[in-house]
Amino acid sequence: MKELSATLKEFIEKQELLRLAYFSGTGHPRVVPVWYVVINDECYVGTGATSAKRKAVERDARVGWVIDGGEKPGYKGASFYGVAEEVTDSGVRAAVYRKLGEKYFGSESHPKFVELYGAVDDAATVYWRLKAEDVLAWEY
Repeated sequence: MKELSATLKEFIEKQELLRLAYFSGTGHPRVVPVWYVVINDECYVGTGATSAKRKAVERDARVGWVIDGGEKPGYKGASFYGVAEEVTDSGVRAAVYRKLGEKYFGSESHPKFVELYGAVDDAATVYWRLKAEDVLAWEY
């Protein structure tokens, strides 16, 4: 896979939303914005264990995602494709949980974060590592 520039990596880590594409239950592509964190240059997302997104990715783990933004003339972004791999390691799940809480709520103990994601080991939340196979990046 192509290497991203240091400035683009930094940009990606600071953005608010990742747009995740997957195949719906009817086989159509669906794109949804999700919260995400970057750990060791890899993107991680969480979703409900009974969500339509989870069911779709269980059927077909192939996904695509885009992280982009900026203002004219400083657009930046990257479009990836690969697979979503469920995170089962409790240490990695805890790291993703902590980073999501800190990024979006300032703390993993924030009441709204806990309401949305449950406890750190809550089986009602699934976390995926988005394993990129290829990327198309731009900075202009």
